[in-house]
Amino acid sequence: MDPTLPPGLADDDEPTAPFWMATFSDMVTLLLAFFVMLVAMSEVEVKKFEEALSYFTGRRGILQEEGLMPGIMGVLGEEEVEIQERRYEDLARYVHEQGLTDAVEVDLTAHGIRVTFVDSIAFASGSAALAPSARDILGRVGAAARAASGVEVEGHTDDQPIGTAAYPSNWELSAARAASVVRFLLEQPGALPAQDYRAVGYGEFHPRDSNDTPAGRLRNRRIAILLRSRPLADSNALPNSGPIELPFPTGAPTLDS
Repeated sequence: MDPTLPPGLADDDEPTAPFWMATFSDMVTLLLAFFVMLVAMSEVEVKKFEEALSYFTGRRGILQEEGLMPGIMGVLGEEEVEIQERRYEDLARYVHEQGLTDAVEVDLTAHGIRVTFVDSIAFASGSAALAPSARDILGRVGAAARAASGVEVEGHTDDQPIGTAAYPSNWELSAARAASVVRFLLEQPGALPAQDYRAVGYGEFHPRDSNDTPAGRLRNRRIAILLRSRPLADSNALPNSGPIELPFPTGAPTLDS
């Protein structure tokens, strides 16, 4: 009989694994039971988790829009893409926290960050004077614009005729509103040089919804701000005909309060 074998174990009953494996298996089993108990005792706060992610709901983020990442990577490097995504998330979070998700949309596109306002938050009906209620969010946009290579502001209306003495058509109104937003952005600390801004009036000719319903007309009356991620000289976003484009002189104009 082999003296190294435990008592009662014959020579022909040799173990199939080292003896330390029994102790190791017991320890692993106890650890598994311990972690199972931890998981069972913990609860995921679903409400807080949903609130943290809710400001992304319905947004075309960098991971949600099919084919967007290759498009951006073709223009920017990986580091710049991450910076753009952080700026987008900061703006989207601010819009959510301020309860403006019904009036302001923030999208990340291959050309840059696009912020779209329904006109009622920024202007009174038939007016191009910027409303105080829009200044806080526009200030945030202006801060994000410091790192952009250019800013394009588009004015859009519905198809309801206006015909006032100040604005004979929707083109004049949409262009004046875009100009008001540009003037405000130019006055923000750290604004880009004036030649890097564009104000464009599209009138009713670029609707994103039907003008047959009040809800559709509301969506069509909007201001869209694009914080470009590449030079304006490379831009093909603006058509060669149709909208009225208002170039600004080198000196930044002042905005009456």
